[in-house]
Amino acid sequence: MLRLRTFRPTNDKIVKIQLHPTHPWLVTADASDHVSVWNWEHRQVIYELKAGGIDERRLVGAKLEKLAEGESEPKGKPTEAMRGGSVKQVDFYDDDVRFWQLWRNRSAAAEAPSAVNHVTSAFSSPAPSTKGRHFLVICCENKAIFLDLVTMRGRDVPKQELDNKSLLCMEFLSRSAGGDAPLVAFGGSDGVIRVLSMITWKLVRRYTGGHKGSISCLMTFMASSGEALLISGASDGLLILWSADHGQDSRELVPKLSLKAHDGGVVAVELSRVIGGAPQLITIGADKTLAIWDTISFKELRRIKPVPKLACHSVASWCHPRAPNLDILTCVKDSHIWAIEHPTYSALTRPLCELSSLVPPQVLAPNKKLRVYCMVAHPLQPHLVATGTNIGVIVSELMARSLPAVAALPTPVGSREHSASLCS
Repeated sequence: MLRLRTFRPTNDKIVKIQLHPTHPWLVTADASDHVSVWNWEHRQVIYELKAGGIDERRLVGAKLEKLAEGESEPKGKPTEAMRGGSVKQVDFYDDDVRFWQLWRNRSAAAEAPSAVNHVTSAFSSPAPSTKGRHFLVICCENKAIFLDLVTMRGRDVPKQELDNKSLLCMEFLSRSAGGDAPLVAFGGSDGVIRVLSMITWKLVRRYTGGHKGSISCLMTFMASSGEALLISGASDGLLILWSADHGQDSRELVPKLSLKAHDGGVVAVELSRVIGGAPQLITIGADKTLAIWDTISFKELRRIKPVPKLACHSVASWCHPRAPNLDILTCVKDSHIWAIEHPTYSALTRPLCELSSLVPPQVLAPNKKLRVYCMVAHPLQPHLVATGTNIGVIVSELMARSLPAVAALPTPVGSREHSASLCS
């Protein structure tokens, strides 16, 4: 069902991966903490850096910038000279990413029959916040790196600015009443979520009193009531719900809801849009299970073990018109992309693709088995799925004969958007 779109061999296994929603950009981090931005359409490397250690090129560039601006040699150690440590997450952030994030959350919330009017009303684009800049954001254990891919100027925020706690994951927050937006939330090793302003580069608030373990994943979504929410998962196995509406000027925010999700810890969380119903949450855990949760009652709807004896490390909500029976993609450390059928059908897990059959035979030694370490589905082009493996990056696509000639655009109920009138 899938064929190879493009392949990039690497010397080390790829453990983190993310796709940009509108540009043909893919960012990866390997097991040696090298980060690479790749144009998968033209097969060109846009930027590379040694995020885990000290990147000499960035260090020299930062010093030259300061000299050009008339600044004297800094007394302390520049942040570019600090070792980043293990890379925990990589992502892009710009106005396109922000628009897609808000559209995804609002459109999923608007499906619910109980959705309030301002959620189902015509969607308007958020005001530009990054002024044409395209950020590559790297969450390392010891610091966060913000690199503008337009100007190639960067900003490193050491963990000392965030209560000196290790940074393990991140999520961008779309709402703020003040002038400190855009905001990015970092999950810490102490179970606290800290929010950084990308305007002032200062800590603006904390989410406390929830987790007793290190935070492993963060995600924002919108309830059918229109409230913006933040969900966190941690090594304590808890899913905790927080308010992401920052109308109130509070520097310390407490949980709205806490529930036990997985024994041994939560690995990842994903939002699933449900046609005609409230959005759902998909979680995977160290207990080798995948669970689906209702976002109104927050009750567990379904729990399965997609691949017996193996824990999932990646999960994606997936929808394609030519595969209406499939709604979730997941990966374990084998050579497959696994697809989970909707309960309306058989609710079984089956291999969507055997990746070893896609790569050139010469790149895989006879005694070497292909292993997948991360996976992401393209947010706006569902026929594209990118995987990070022990031999490189594989971008696969649904076979051309499976693609529909026309796909309907999502349109809010009662809206004339995307409608056309014919005149004779």
